[in-house]
Amino acid sequence: MSEFKKNVYVVLHNVHAVSKVIETAQVVYGLGFQNFVVSRAEGSAAHAGVPEANRFSMKMKRNFMVLPDLQDVIEILNIDKPLLIVSPKLSKNRIIMEEIRQRATSGDKLVIVLTGSTSSFSRKEMDLGECKSLDSEIDIGPAGTAAVILHHIRLGDSLSA
Repeated sequence: MSEFKKNVYVVLHNVHAVSKVIETAQVVYGLGFQNFVVSRAEGSAAHAGVPEANRFSMKMKRNFMVLPDLQDVIEILNIDKPLLIVSPKLSKNRIIMEEIRQRATSGDKLVIVLTGSTSSFSRKEMDLGECKSLDSEIDIGPAGTAAVILHHIRLGDSLSA
């Protein structure tokens, strides 16, 4: 396994749906990344999605954390500004995949925060990080977004092999 995959953290924030937790965990672990974090899980996501993702992480021998809020993620992971992925309708700043790949392989922590809510991040939350979006017509959801970004990061690994 590539060493850089240990430095990438995918955070699913403010999630209410079981399916979003499970599908995002499957993408993160299925693409070989080590770290999945859920912050502010509520409702069925907290009662059924988090335990299922935890079981899956143990089966895959990967890391899984549940934290109360985004501020806790920043504090526990000891980072300054996470990368918040917002809807393309909310930001004209697009992700440049080569930059993401370089950040991931630099040895520094790369914290990618996805929203599990249809309402995206609050203004206060957006101020905590660097907001960028995929170059897509609409928001494709957390699992789809994670798949696109993590796949591009992995491409850099296969190019260097």
